[in-house]
Amino acid sequence: MLKQIGANTYVLRGGSNIGFIVCDGSAVVIDAGLDKDAARRAAKAAAELDARIKAIIITHAHADHFGGAEALKKRTGAPVYASSFEAVVIENPVLEPLWLFGGALPIRSLTNKFTLGKPCRVDVRIEGDELSVEGIKLKVVRLPGHSPEQIGIGFEDTLFCADAFFPIETLEKHGIPYCTDLDAALATLDAFVKGCFPYAHFIPGHGEPLEDPVPVAQANKGRLEQIRDVVYGILAIPSREHAILANTALLLNMRFRDVVHYYLCRTTVYAILASLEKQGLVEVITDEDGVKWRRRIQGPSLHQ
Repeated sequence: MLKQIGANTYVLRGGSNIGFIVCDGSAVVIDAGLDKDAARRAAKAAAELDARIKAIIITHAHADHFGGAEALKKRTGAPVYASSFEAVVIENPVLEPLWLFGGALPIRSLTNKFTLGKPCRVDVRIEGDELSVEGIKLKVVRLPGHSPEQIGIGFEDTLFCADAFFPIETLEKHGIPYCTDLDAALATLDAFVKGCFPYAHFIPGHGEPLEDPVPVAQANKGRLEQIRDVVYGILAIPSREHAILANTALLLNMRFRDVVHYYLCRTTVYAILASLEKQGLVEVITDEDGVKWRRRIQGPSLHQ
């Protein structure tokens, strides 16, 4: 369903939201959905708005946000924009399942359309904090954490905020939200909690548009901090990585739904381990059977 949010901003609700900025018959699309069906829906929505799509901006390189980009580009001829790091993945989407599987050729379960999007050439690398498309002046807001160079797009009183946070029901369903950089994700969420973004409307990549993102951002921040504390608690006993993940799920009272869910959760746990190591709280050691993680014997405390 297409819903107007601000005077010139709209959202096409779906599994992944697609945003629209419309001025004088020109439309900027924010994210392209999962596949060619999402692209078809986006093109239809633009027609309903009596607007021609002039640009497709991808907030981050996850298949559910860029999988429809190539089909939408073919339909409209509009150039595709993305930040530099995310552009590399959009053009080489095998990188997403590749890093989920530790850098090796991914297994079949990680090559469905939810983890392996259709490749699309990115025409413009977004470098600065401002962007102009057909005279439409946009603000580029850096929102790293969920993905390394995730961006949001601000226009007038609306911020399209990508996957900076998830609906509370999604947190409850998935248990462990996907995160590639814990410290960056917490900083991004903290910025929402502190009201650093002066907008009246917030359109996330998933879920309903919000006027006040603080409660949801707080819930997301609290969830990541809870998982971090659980992992740190587990490491009172030196543990192997598979045991850390299994015990984290056990202590959070959750189960892995399928292979993809397992590897997504593993990435977040790895992000937590990297954060704890950077703070000098934990270390990785080797023995005859591989590697273990443990708390540092003489190191700072987690909540020091």
